Amino acid sequence: MTPILDLREEARRTPVALDVALKMDDESRRAAIAEWTERMVDEQSASRVFAGLLPPMMRVGVDAQFHAAAADAVVDELRHARLCAAVVQALGGDARAPMIEVDDVPRHAGVSPLEGLLRNVLDISCLGETADVAVLERRYRHARESTFRRVIAEILDDEIGHSRLGWLLLRHLEPRIDARTRERLGAYLVPAFARLLERHGATGKHAVDDRPLLIEVVNEVIVPRLEAFELPARPALEAACAAADVDEPVIWAATD
Repeated sequence: MTPILDLREEARRTPVALDVALKMDDESRRAAIAEWTERMVDEQSASRVFAGLLPPMMRVGVDAQFHAAAADAVVDELRHARLCAAVVQALGGDARAPMIEVDDVPRHAGVSPLEGLLRNVLDISCLGETADVAVLERRYRHARESTFRRVIAEILDDEIGHSRLGWLLLRHLEPRIDARTRERLGAYLVPAFARLLERHGATGKHAVDDRPLLIEVVNEVIVPRLEAFELPARPALEAACAAADVDEPVIWAATD
């Protein structure tokens, strides 16, 4: 049986007021409730993901500042879920929904603890959180209601930190990455990019089409940053596009 996330009580303890809710037609209200419910569930699930980063960080022996940042991210994501639940309730919805089936952070059997941690950091922060920052920035620019903007801004500020955590940890660990590990990480980026494309490009679940924005952030931010660490990001992206058959080269090709 799929577990149910019920944040109705937490939402009542985190009240928000939405003037826009009084002016929405039924279709717009339903769409807004669905979007914020989806984010509520995503944020709650993200707390488990960041919690899963702590044991491998300890096994690898990174600086304590990274342990603290990952622990803070867990708390951030739980707070985000409560905020989203409060918005759902303010819109007249019910802050209760099936949980996402989130696997534990992979242990990556067969590779070193260092490489396993790097894989997860690339997947979770360098790709996932960096793309989420871009999506949230656009949501913020398009939000017209003041409470929407306040909630999005609070979440966005934290998500920037979660993205930065990954890039800083990658820099911290770079001296320990040898050529063979870089090659294997390049191979791992293929399925990592594929998951990113599926989340933002193939499912079409978001109210606003994220694909054009994802093209920009992948090509202009993520790939160049990864290549600065001598990781073969561009070939990995191209392989992921080819495997997913997502209109490459028109949609996902590198920009000139």
